[in-house]
Amino acid sequence: MRRITTYMLGRALPLLVIVLSSVGALSSQGLPSAEISAELSRLQDPLHDVILPRLYSVIATDVSPSLGDATLINRFRFIVSLAMVDAAAPYHPTAVGMYTRAPRRPQEEWTNANINTAMMYGAYRALQGLLPERDSVWREMMTDFALDPDNGSVDLTTAVGIGNAAGIGAHEARLYDGINQTGFYQDNTGYAPVNTAFELRDPTRWQPALRRQGIGVYTVQQYVTPQLANMEPMAPFDPRQFRVAPPAASYALDTDAYKAQVDVVLETSANLTDERKLKSELFDNKIASLGLSYIKVANDMGLSPADIARGYFLKVSAWMDASIVTWQEKTRFDAVRPFSAAPYVYGDDLVTAWGGPGEGRARLPASQWQAYLPEPDHPEYPSGSTCGCYAHAQALRRLSGTDELNWSVSYPAGTSRIEPGITPANDMTLTFETWTDFTQDCGQSRHWSGVHFTHAVEASAAYCSIFGDMAYEYFLTLMDGTAPLRAAAQALSPDPWLPIREQSATPAPVVPDNTRPTPVACEEVSGLITVTAVNNGVQCEGIDTSGLSLLAGYVDGVNVSGNLEFGAQVCFRSSGSLLLLDMRGATPRIEELTSYRASESTCGWIRRPGTVVLVAASRPVAQIDGEVSAPFVPLSQCLVTTTHGLNFRAAPAGASLDIVIPDGARLAAAAKSAGWYSVSYEGLRGWISGDYVVTSGSC
Repeated sequence: MRRITTYMLGRALPLLVIVLSSVGALSSQGLPSAEISAELSRLQDPLHDVILPRLYSVIATDVSPSLGDATLINRFRFIVSLAMVDAAAPYHPTAVGMYTRAPRRPQEEWTNANINTAMMYGAYRALQGLLPERDSVWREMMTDFALDPDNGSVDLTTAVGIGNAAGIGAHEARLYDGINQTGFYQDNTGYAPVNTAFELRDPTRWQPALRRQGIGVYTVQQYVTPQLANMEPMAPFDPRQFRVAPPAASYALDTDAYKAQVDVVLETSANLTDERKLKSELFDNKIASLGLSYIKVANDMGLSPADIARGYFLKVSAWMDASIVTWQEKTRFDAVRPFSAAPYVYGDDLVTAWGGPGEGRARLPASQWQAYLPEPDHPEYPSGSTCGCYAHAQALRRLSGTDELNWSVSYPAGTSRIEPGITPANDMTLTFETWTDFTQDCGQSRHWSGVHFTHAVEASAAYCSIFGDMAYEYFLTLMDGTAPLRAAAQALSPDPWLPIREQSATPAPVVPDNTRPTPVACEEVSGLITVTAVNNGVQCEGIDTSGLSLLAGYVDGVNVSGNLEFGAQVCFRSSGSLLLLDMRGATPRIEELTSYRASESTCGWIRRPGTVVLVAASRPVAQIDGEVSAPFVPLSQCLVTTTHGLNFRAAPAGASLDIVIPDGARLAAAAKSAGWYSVSYEGLRGWISGDYVVTSGSC
């Protein structure tokens, strides 16, 4: 039996609407009341009418005041709905639980009272495990319906026992699934941003934002749950098999493409309409957009209480699986967001954009521009919200059998969260006739709001529907009873494509007493070179013409040695590009550094010893072992796609870096020389043969 049974849902779901009171169009209403008098046997939707309102109230207080931190919110929703689905399975002709397999109950026991009792106890035990500090809230949820929260029976012939077993089973089976619940969801991957909230060391990479919490109180963003990339998915697939092409336009070396995507964001920001603002706010609130759109589907399908929980489990599972892959790729690329890229390109120059709440279109310094929505606390590429919307929509398309949605959300004048009292100027209704409309607007809203470049949205839109398909196919096996009993979830191995420096723990910086943050030898290299280091023991030495036999076309250079565990910034008061020459191996290694402008200087960041050379911008020529090779030609708009697995080399025809770039990899090329292309891969700069790539752009 490959469909779920349906019953008419007799009324609306008011408590979910109430719980959305603090955000969006429903700001005039209060928090949900715990005073519920309906009898359990008559309750038509315990998930939305009883459980989720309490869960969301706790989340808004303890986890995410804006209800916007989707990774954690979805974690809670997934396990609670999983417990309910496993609890309801014995009261269905063919369904089986994912982690708990209670014997099928006789058909005369398939009553709403029994099913709701089992699902309530399942949710209760899951919530106790997930958020034990709020046990009083969960106990009251049970006593409101005359259910004994202290009844710990696991007798699988009773609704109470089935629910307890399912709730405990769901929580325990996912306890070590990779999200680090036992470590309070702290990062355990060793991720560390290369940029700080105060300094953009690498304009290609993500920069944590500085957020004002009150007068004189500020916090610095932390990457939220990077370990989500190591979480076991619901559907049986390997996240490591899903990859997206690199965000080529976010590579600062490609100055034209980098500036072009910044210009698109600023132009879009300058032309924000009330409709785009409201859609941005709606899709930023995942509970309002994804939650209420599902209620519309459940009403249209006339789902039973158990089937409402099943459909909810399906759609949150699709979103969760999509997020695992998205976070995997976010961590791999660690891409810059528009709020950092815009001031990098334009500094304090005036640009035209949205000027802030109530300011409309304005001329302002690029360094003061802000996105319409608060900056998310994770890297930019690809878009997580876009991916989640496409997965959610595809799962519900498959469930309902149609692309039709016909869902509307009304906003009275002035009910914007970002511009209260101003936006919209008049009452406005947003209508989504199809899931196609829903997903397109969801994705574009992330660009309209200024938190994403268009490439991040397009990348997610291209591949994320598949997670809805995979979730639905696995869901069908749970419903028809063919799904095998799942073993307890286990964390995935670290992504092999992740740069090694982001897999190791970040040591705490310790500077010994009586030492200077920057050694005197580095402060006094020359009037044209500045080296800023944190570590004690860093040494700097200027070089002259006779000391530079590796390159022609150089401008200046400095040798940096010693302890560079925490890196050093090297700046030259001239224009050009930066190379790091490593002479320690048998073959000299040349690495092109990501350079950036700071205080009228060309700067780069290094984390290992070597000679940093400033090279003239026009056609430097490589010279190795006294013999001049082919010209080293900088490229700005060149993409190469590998047609075979290729060795990644330190120099053209040089030593292998012991890395094989797979067939089909699409990479931005920063330079070429004698049939070789310089690319960045796994955080390293090296060379690949031009004989086995297909090029596009200006190569």
